[in-house]
Amino acid sequence: MLKIFNLEKVFLWASIILFFACLVGSFMLDNFFILAVPFALVGLVLLLQDVRLSFYLMLFFIPFSFNIGEVLDFPDEIFQLILTLFFIFFLFQNRSKIDIRKIALHPLILIVLLSTVWLAITVCFSTNPLLSSKYLLKKIWYLTPFLFFPIIFFQEKKTIIFAYQLLAFPLFLLTVLITYRYSLLGFRFEDVQTPVEPFFQNHVIYGSMLSCMIPLAVAALFLSRKLSVQWIVALLTIVSLLVATYFAYSRAAWVAVIFAGGIFISIRLKIVQFSILGFFALVFAGVIWLSTNNTYLTYKPKMDKTIMHESLEDHIMATIQGTDISSAERYYRWIAALRMSQDYPVFGVGPNNWYENYKHYTIASFRTWVSRNPEKSTSHNYFLFMIAEQGYPAMILYAILIFTLFFYSQKIYHKLHDRFDKIVVISVASMIGALFINNFFSELLETDKIGSLFYFGIAILVVMGFKANKISIIKSN
Repeated sequence: MLKIFNLEKVFLWASIILFFACLVGSFMLDNFFILAVPFALVGLVLLLQDVRLSFYLMLFFIPFSFNIGEVLDFPDEIFQLILTLFFIFFLFQNRSKIDIRKIALHPLILIVLLSTVWLAITVCFSTNPLLSSKYLLKKIWYLTPFLFFPIIFFQEKKTIIFAYQLLAFPLFLLTVLITYRYSLLGFRFEDVQTPVEPFFQNHVIYGSMLSCMIPLAVAALFLSRKLSVQWIVALLTIVSLLVATYFAYSRAAWVAVIFAGGIFISIRLKIVQFSILGFFALVFAGVIWLSTNNTYLTYKPKMDKTIMHESLEDHIMATIQGTDISSAERYYRWIAALRMSQDYPVFGVGPNNWYENYKHYTIASFRTWVSRNPEKSTSHNYFLFMIAEQGYPAMILYAILIFTLFFYSQKIYHKLHDRFDKIVVISVASMIGALFINNFFSELLETDKIGSLFYFGIAILVVMGFKANKISIIKSN
């Protein structure tokens, strides 16, 4: 049993009193940041009583979290910070029970650690080290609660099941609420943004999280006894997620669901390595073709035809014809990223420095009427995002991680014998497949909604890999 510290109840009551005091203060001073104080202290009390409680609360609040002042995801980021601050302390107290060396030397963890080390190196060569340092700090408090703590905690089936339930239940409630709010607007395509706020920054993140959770909900269905309460709940969850994904009107999310199914089939047929390499080869061939003789210049947008469509049907047709505004803007950003990499091929411009640099590398003929970019969004492709901000080494490490994740999933899936373990592995791999496609058209790993799922998925695969190879990271007394 891992060591847990106890704290006198007086601290808990003091935190409750402080919460009401801060609640009154936040209304009187019209400053919602004050509300973060009691959450932080209550989280601290819970952490010292049982570190798992803070972890579980963080899981539950991920779907419900919302951005405050573009600096804090509230309230889940409070628990992320608490867990990160106490991680080293936690490891020290349990140093005789946790085999840290085995965790650190796992191939998936090694790649993540190498990527983080490279990230730290690029900060030193950044065009704005201050902005890049903030990015590095946030990466650390993503990896600690989303990856390292789950590897330690996900040692039992009931913990994995409970973690899924803590994510799925609030997301199910949100899909019902958002779908209802959207129905009041007549499910109009042009109003897709309004119903998802404030829980999701935009409909793309909403659709991405929904599409990533579908494989996990399907796994819950297959792991439940037919017509049991759990089975019915899982079925309702799947239906709600599918309906909500459709009405999220995110093309990437739709493709992601299909791609997740492709990953499932590929793993079953033991061909996932060929599928991913084929995907990489296809993308690479497309880049080469477009760059040869400046072929990409023939696809510059026509300002009289490139518009924002107000109906879903027109939007889909414009996508096929290449005349919708979002596709045109993506070309604009992608070209800028590739041109930026010519000047900063090794270290990039530095993490968190895309917006400060990219406009100098754009081509005017690809500019659209949304290119002013007031929301300060980035390249809309994670590979190019890595190249631009952290150089080609970062992009290569990310590509290696993606390939290894799928290949490793296939390997342990066919090595495991327990039905629960096999279903968990293939559903998590399918979830990562959906996430990969969503992230291919955005930079979602830096958001708590999607980044959490990605690193939770890696943690599950690491744990199942240890189990398949009969390796224990928790030492017996």
